[in-house]
Amino acid sequence: MFSEYIKLTGRGEKGRRSLTQTESYDALSSYLNGDAELLQLAVLLMLQRVRCETAEEAAGYIQALRDQIDPSWKKINADIDWPCFAGKKRQPPWLILAAKVLASQGKRIVLHGYNAVDAVKYQVETACPLLGINIAQTPEQAKQYLDEFNICYLPLESYCPELVPLLNLREKVGLRTPLNTVARSLNPCKAPFAIHGVFHKGYEKLHAQAGLLTSETNMVAFKGEGGESEINPRVSTDICGVQNVAGKAVYIEQEWPTYLNEASGAHTEVSAEYLNKVWVGEIVDSYGDAAVICTVAVLLKQFEPEKTQDECLQLAQQYWQARIR
Repeated sequence: MFSEYIKLTGRGEKGRRSLTQTESYDALSSYLNGDAELLQLAVLLMLQRVRCETAEEAAGYIQALRDQIDPSWKKINADIDWPCFAGKKRQPPWLILAAKVLASQGKRIVLHGYNAVDAVKYQVETACPLLGINIAQTPEQAKQYLDEFNICYLPLESYCPELVPLLNLREKVGLRTPLNTVARSLNPCKAPFAIHGVFHKGYEKLHAQAGLLTSETNMVAFKGEGGESEINPRVSTDICGVQNVAGKAVYIEQEWPTYLNEASGAHTEVSAEYLNKVWVGEIVDSYGDAAVICTVAVLLKQFEPEKTQDECLQLAQQYWQARIR
């Protein structure tokens, strides 16, 4: 049966087509259930990669992987799902400080990602311990950390270990697969709000469309700095997402203008130590301030859509300054 999905995707130009959401779900489920080989799945994924996966294909894969996640993760009462899968190279992961700001305001935040051993980028998971963010391996631990600190980090292997070897396909084939898109979209704790960063412009629309198909209620996706889930304040940002309007999820698009018009693109020390110094006020970093404020503001706009962008930016700045007190 799996070979039929490969044929549908890989036939000649006039004969091939993308998979439906149901076909995509069935294809990945058959592999996860042991009814297909890794080679077959890899061929299918790379055929989809060549022409870019569709929202329907991504949605089917998301559903198949969510079926593998222990339902206990959904009971920890998270507010914000914050996937961190890209890592950082030019700038430290300012998103961590943005998450800490919102946690200090009472939001229950679940960061999650995959700390690839041979990654050339600095991973969020590496920075968490020094910044006081506990790493949870079980739903019970996650709930405890959220109850105490409003924030925690989940390694991918703790909630969906089946996806780890599939993400590692990238090392063997040299290209990302559709599952790199899907990994950011699992929302293992079923938080009502989510923020996705993408590396390639255009994928923000794919994430939002897949979010609609997988019953997300409020989520935003955008080309983040280094592909990570944080705003680059040096450029304008096009955001696509899903928003709950009168009880119905609808597709939205927003444009956020450049926040730092004359900032330099100089690299900053990429380390948890540097982030911590900025957090406690020992170092002032104007780029970091702006990255945090803009990222927080985008989420505040999701919480209260009736607020203007300027109002959200002003409130985010207040929250950022309040951390010192």
